Amino acid sequence: MKWQYNVAYLLLFNTTLVYAETIIKPLSIEVIDNKEAPFSDASLDLESFNAIKNISVDTGDLLSEFLGVNAIKNGGFSSLPTIQGLSGDRISIRIDGMSLISSCANHMNPPLSYTSPVNINNIDVLAGLSSVSQGGDNIGGVIYIESNKLMFGKDEKPVTKGRIQSFFQSNNDSTGINLNLTAVDKDTAFKYFGSFIEANNSYAGGSFKDSGVAASGRGYLAGDEIGSSRFKNQNHQLTLAKKEGQHYYEAMFAYQDSPYQSFPNQRMDSVGNTNYQLNIRHQAEYNWGNISSQIYYEDTNHKHNFADDKQFTYINMMAQTSYGMPMEANGQTFGILAEGEIFMDDQKTLKIGAEIQLYGLDDKWESNPSDQGMMSGNDFYNINDGERDRYDIYAQLDTLWSDRWLSSIGLRYGLVQTGSSDVQGYNPNNNMGSNQLDDSVAFNNRDRSKTDNNINFSMLGKYTPNKLSSLEFGYTMKAKSPNLYQRYTWSTWTMAANMNNLYGDGNGYVGNIDLRPETVHKIGLLIDHAGSEGRWMIKIKPYYSYIDDYIDVESLATRSDGYRNLQFNNHDATIAGIDIAAKRNMFESWGYGKYNLSAKFNYQRGRNIDNSTDLYNLMPANLTMAFNQELGTWKNSFVVTMVDKKTHTDSVRQERETAAFTIADLYSSYRFYDLEIVGSVENIFNRTYDNPNGGEYLGQGATMSTGIMRASSSQVPGMGRSLNLALTYSF
Repeated sequence: MKWQYNVAYLLLFNTTLVYAETIIKPLSIEVIDNKEAPFSDASLDLESFNAIKNISVDTGDLLSEFLGVNAIKNGGFSSLPTIQGLSGDRISIRIDGMSLISSCANHMNPPLSYTSPVNINNIDVLAGLSSVSQGGDNIGGVIYIESNKLMFGKDEKPVTKGRIQSFFQSNNDSTGINLNLTAVDKDTAFKYFGSFIEANNSYAGGSFKDSGVAASGRGYLAGDEIGSSRFKNQNHQLTLAKKEGQHYYEAMFAYQDSPYQSFPNQRMDSVGNTNYQLNIRHQAEYNWGNISSQIYYEDTNHKHNFADDKQFTYINMMAQTSYGMPMEANGQTFGILAEGEIFMDDQKTLKIGAEIQLYGLDDKWESNPSDQGMMSGNDFYNINDGERDRYDIYAQLDTLWSDRWLSSIGLRYGLVQTGSSDVQGYNPNNNMGSNQLDDSVAFNNRDRSKTDNNINFSMLGKYTPNKLSSLEFGYTMKAKSPNLYQRYTWSTWTMAANMNNLYGDGNGYVGNIDLRPETVHKIGLLIDHAGSEGRWMIKIKPYYSYIDDYIDVESLATRSDGYRNLQFNNHDATIAGIDIAAKRNMFESWGYGKYNLSAKFNYQRGRNIDNSTDLYNLMPANLTMAFNQELGTWKNSFVVTMVDKKTHTDSVRQERETAAFTIADLYSSYRFYDLEIVGSVENIFNRTYDNPNGGEYLGQGATMSTGIMRASSSQVPGMGRSLNLALTYSF
């Protein structure tokens, strides 16, 4: 750890370094100042750094470069963000205003999986404290993502334009194409966006396992090949916008079809995911304030089974055959939002709002086609008629006391009601210790209706002594109710518990109807200082969180394969950490361009107080440094990422320790009239390393039940060297 503290010292006290609000690793960032409220982190103009945006297929690759944010790799295009130690649906993710929910027992279709980086116009990451107006039903932070904006024409003459892009990544032979078409006039605009991508398995920097047949009846995998990492996906989005005076109207329809996305840290794979979204928004500006309203609907159909690298056919001791394990989840989300800003005077702004979100989920596992074995007979109802309905109202007062002092105080109330209908197992008995009958009867005899009254409070302040410095501070109390998989998965049978895993750790999970909402009490400080003429900047964000009723786990049993069956339970927990970022403009030359250095540092530590254990999936101390150069339309960045060894691990989940590592990347982009060329070499030296947040390697073999031994498994490795190229033509 010595090098991290030395670096932290340099970042804190060496004025040759400089901060950019949130740092994307290879690029310079244009920060749009936001003075509306404390801790309302600056937005990023993503058009100013197309290199990473044009090459990446996973929005998590963008978010992982924000200060305080790390990515949990979860499939080829489905990363999960973690903000200051909290992840999953503890974070509120709003895409074009929609608050979306993952309809999958393994988080295979999280909200970020429905976005394409090249179609993003703006990202806000509230990695510190957030006010109540910035979202409810979260304890970990808020991420706002806005698709590319529709810009109206200057007169009645229609204007059409477009952009087509193709890209290639060598490591997994990933190829794809993106198409953007727009047609606008003075008050009407139309846009179509489409993306297509397909990728094979990716490769680590070197062998991390023995080569050979992936599983019985399956193909060959090399020692460095990361099994179950291939994917295919297409997205389409149609948007129509209309402007009438101070009113703005927008209607959007989106469709995604992913025929397969394999997961190296899950026992099953996605073998079909279709998603439909309808989103209608209205905004209006008046002299007295602003109003906005929105209504949206999302429909998801998700299918699980064993894909190409996992065993498909199983024969039990009674010579009965099972062919795969078909599973299907259907989720529907309906939401309504209404918000307003009232300018009470030159100093005070009142923000009020209301939100309704109605969510339904059916998770059914079909009886096995062979009509033999433990998984035959009836359909298995994992979650039957699950409901999670949320009703929120809030009020917030932002006050500008002087040109130096700003405060924000708000209160939000959230009513969350959940429920589930009766369930059943494959068989109405307890054969071979499955306890399907006993578990289902016990569940069905319970009162499963739950009502949570969640209170959220924010009190934030900002002091700006001069144009170069500011100090922000505050306290927030946020509450989050359990999701349906945490409350209503019911089977203690190892095979069923294994399939309910939101975390990629190889263990089996059982729900708990009596879970209470999580409530976090968080204090934070944000120090922002810049040198004269903007030559250097630095920002420091220490924070501390105390979480009442943190949803963690307790062990039910350690199994013969070395993994465990776990049940969700409430505990108290703490998370403390610091985020530091800095930037230094080095020099500028007419012949050689502009040069700068940027860096970000992140450290966090989380503890389960009741169990005296560390929290799961927290990123160890890490530092990213970039040397950036810009000459006209040619931009280059050399990036070095250093990650410390991971020794603070969750002993209940048997989380693995990982070794320290350093990787280097090179990014370059050049624009020539309407053609842009972007290239990169990621993991230049082809380093082999374990991804600290990658989870357990379950990418091959007999993954059902206890078919993989923990003693011979490993952490999912990071990707090895990849040469990437993207070509974009605008017309």
